[in-house]
Amino acid sequence: YAVGYTGFWKTPLTLQHPLASVEIVAWDSALTLVFSKDKKTVDDFKKGFAYSEDLETYISREIRAD
Repeated sequence: YAVGYTGFWKTPLTLQHPLASVEIVAWDSALTLVFSKDKKTVDDFKKGFAYSEDLETYISREIRAD
């Protein structure tokens, strides 16, 4: 559930489920969110997908555009 969960869209970013260690959210055909308590998991994902970027960077860019 991504719509309405502010933990994905405001810093500090948080996982939705309190027991989760990883969450993957298929947002739409252009965006997939990957959250993990393990930084290596996120870094490995980013290495495999050249156009991936840090969500906090994405959010701050969108806020400046408004």
